[in-house]
Amino acid sequence: MSRHFAILGLGYFGSTVARELKRHQNQVLGVDSDDTRVDAFSDVLDHAVIADLTDDKALGELSLDAYDVVVIAVDDDVETSVICTLHVKELGAKEIWAKADSDSHYKLLKRLGADRVVYPEYDVGVRVAESLNYHAMVDFIRLGERQFIVEIETTERLLENATSVASLSLDRDALFLIAIKRGQEVLRNPSDETPLQTGDSLILMGDLQALREIGKQI
Repeated sequence: MSRHFAILGLGYFGSTVARELKRHQNQVLGVDSDDTRVDAFSDVLDHAVIADLTDDKALGELSLDAYDVVVIAVDDDVETSVICTLHVKELGAKEIWAKADSDSHYKLLKRLGADRVVYPEYDVGVRVAESLNYHAMVDFIRLGERQFIVEIETTERLLENATSVASLSLDRDALFLIAIKRGQEVLRNPSDETPLQTGDSLILMGDLQALREIGKQI
């Protein structure tokens, strides 16, 4: 079942979000004050509208409370982003996602009632640092302050000491092997006897310190 999204701001970030949501067969409204940006999406999205994102009357005419999520994707303009978030909240949007460009901007958006604040520069920076530190890490998801789900590749170094799940020597109280990705196949909840192969990716969930110990093996 498709959902309905309103993307306020069609810069690089907002247009990427809009295109991907549309690619997944959702109903998408795109709004921007720049007529060139709006024209570029007139044949891509379900609706593309020119409007001043700081004008509460213009935003009120868009019936934003009817959308499942309103995404405020204003680029490099904190004042417009903050004013837009305030108006959208007052207009009764069901759920608000907003893009932040700095720590102070992040805090302002949270205080104004954004349900989810995305901070791309920070998030990408953390991912790059983790990938550089643990070169075999493919991806990770933060579940809490010290709890993560990570995907790591099996390296030659790892396979020299671990030929099966049992030989990984996981701290079972702090770490859980959810699955092994092997090509197009996903081995869920693998047993201790499951062999490890070159090209496998391990999906692990657990405590940060326990994950760091695994990182030392790769």
